[in-house]
Amino acid sequence: MRRLRQTMEGPTSLGTLAARLGHDGIGLLTIILATPFLVPLPLAGLGTPVGLLMIAAGLQLALDRKTLALPRFVADRRLEARTVEKALAVTEKILNRLERFARPRWAFLAHQTGLLATAIVVLGIGFAIPFYVPLGNPVSAIATILLSLGLLEEDGLLVFSGLATACLSAYMHVAFLAFLWHSGRALLH
Repeated sequence: MRRLRQTMEGPTSLGTLAARLGHDGIGLLTIILATPFLVPLPLAGLGTPVGLLMIAAGLQLALDRKTLALPRFVADRRLEARTVEKALAVTEKILNRLERFARPRWAFLAHQTGLLATAIVVLGIGFAIPFYVPLGNPVSAIATILLSLGLLEEDGLLVFSGLATACLSAYMHVAFLAFLWHSGRALLH
């Protein structure tokens, strides 16, 4: 991550960034995408595109692709140098802290790419839905980061933690929707 950050000059495109991430592109890109959502505030307009990219990453992981291929209209999307620098710096800090705990273990769970892909797609759907669930974004971001780092480090314990957090995130989203539904029905009656 540090090497990537040092070699990035000027504005770049999402396609260039994905290509430079290389073999670990899917895991690293999902971590980079999830990082801004650690803040418990709504990020207007960012959730849907990030969610769609995460869904694409999850689907490509399910297809066992080692690098992330983006559609041209997404790959050509320009990112400002300052935005990329900030996202990479924050991601590097998070990874430095988490990598102290990450190590290959519970390999049977770390290699369940279908399960990981499904969880990433479900989390991507949660990001893409255009309504704010209180604390939904940070919980989804934590789940995404744990799953992605577990994938990168082949750490089944992190994968398990990410799956448990993803279940919590899905529950929070469904419970909030149910609350809105029942509140709306009560107001109409």
